[in-house]
Amino acid sequence: MPMTQYGAQATIWAIGSNLSNNYIQYFAIGSGSGTAAITNVTLQNETGSRATITGSPNFATARKVTFQGDYNSVQMSGISLREFGLLASGASLTGSVWAREAFSAVTFDGTQELQITYSVDAVPG
Repeated sequence: MPMTQYGAQATIWAIGSNLSNNYIQYFAIGSGSGTAAITNVTLQNETGSRATITGSPNFATARKVTFQGDYNSVQMSGISLREFGLLASGASLTGSVWAREAFSAVTFDGTQELQITYSVDAVPG
């Protein structure tokens, strides 16, 4: 059975809102390498601190939610960034990665900040 437009929208509201105890609330960064896959449940090598979503999730587009996370230059100093992910609420939940992106290393020297913007779309069908 296909998902309806309402079902897709309700899913987006659920993962972007604190309507339950299992919603996206954190960004995490890491230095692990490897291809991002749907089977990932953690980052390969989480580094530094988790960042709470900055502001409120953006629901301006139907069936889409956008999250933003900000790291200051002190948090990023010396990090060789190779991955980031969105995590469920509860800072200590292992295996709660909702999305993971991996890429070539970007090394921070203590003078740069990082802002991550990530969108999740639900497609009915």
